[in-house]
Amino acid sequence: GNFSHIVSNLDKSIEFYRDVLGLELTAPPAPFSPNPAIMKLGNTIGAQSHIAVMKIPGSAMGLELIDYKDIDRKPANPRFQDSGAGNLAILVKDVEVVAARLKKAGAHILTAAGSPVDIQGREKGFFAQDPDGFVVEVTQLTPLPPAAADTPGNVFGASVEITIADTDQTVKFYRDLLGFQLRVGDSFNANKLMADTAGTPGAQFRQSSGNIPGTSVRLTLIEFKGIDRKPLNTRVQDPGTAILQLRVHDVDGLVKKLKAGGGTVISTGGEPVTVGTRRLAIVRDPNNLFLELLPAE
Repeated sequence: GNFSHIVSNLDKSIEFYRDVLGLELTAPPAPFSPNPAIMKLGNTIGAQSHIAVMKIPGSAMGLELIDYKDIDRKPANPRFQDSGAGNLAILVKDVEVVAARLKKAGAHILTAAGSPVDIQGREKGFFAQDPDGFVVEVTQLTPLPPAAADTPGNVFGASVEITIADTDQTVKFYRDLLGFQLRVGDSFNANKLMADTAGTPGAQFRQSSGNIPGTSVRLTLIEFKGIDRKPLNTRVQDPGTAILQLRVHDVDGLVKKLKAGGGTVISTGGEPVTVGTRRLAIVRDPNNLFLELLPAE
């Protein structure tokens, strides 16, 4: 499925991801509308929402930007080190072009140098934040992989980065309950250049990663230490909230398994809901990342 970001102003977010980063808007977003089934899915009773779907060139995953109204909302303003922060990492052919656009747009650059940084001669990149605080990592690999030539435009791929509170707890959740095969980081990395580039000076970080089962989309789990951290505790409608869609074979069966394993069902009534002819559910993982479970196509 797609990677969703809850935003405070859909038009402003579209401009950022389309005009600054280079993603593609698949269709003009429909106006705000009330949908009782969608309200039950995210437990956003009474709210109206509208959505923009962005295509990420070179990736099987899309980015969904969702805006709500007629419901209480509290912006999360996530920081990279806060557990529950869900971030997008994009691969580009020319990182300097994106950096120039971001600066012109007045985006907040997290990287201490204020511009792309060379990392061990293997890549050049930087970190920035979108209008709602979501972190975007922009990377140019050296040399460019063959896939870059097969994709028009500057962007040619993307992955998902989730900041977590505890590696062992989170890996157990994703491995035992969802079947992810993750390479678990053995220790914390204290590389100063990398921490400064990520906008987390003085921090150490531990990374674990693997592909989302059945896809080529990579998921990286990052645990920080040595820096102030405040776990996110957002609701579906709050700007700054991230939702990762997963297609599964048995939504109802998996929901029971996740509840038994410590997951929290957000959907109204604590059970999957029927949307059209499909059963869907939104579950909170141990870090406040929301997982939207969709039936496999």
